[in-house]
Amino acid sequence: MGVVYKAIDEQLQRTVPLKFLPEHLTSNSTERDKLLREARAASALDHPNIGVIYGLEEAGDGRHFT
Repeated sequence: MGVVYKAIDEQLQRTVPLKFLPEHLTSNSTERDKLLREARAASALDHPNIGVIYGLEEAGDGRHFT
């Protein structure tokens, strides 16, 4: 669910994926809170087959991404 882009982390000089979430999942505070809880739970996992979550951010246009 969402769209994933290949990006460059300019501070750490590495390639990272950016997953932009659909607007309907972040359009209200209840959904944003749910997303934050899920991101926290997923970020605690450590397995080679699970993508790492480095953060939950908001773009300048209001879209959220991990």
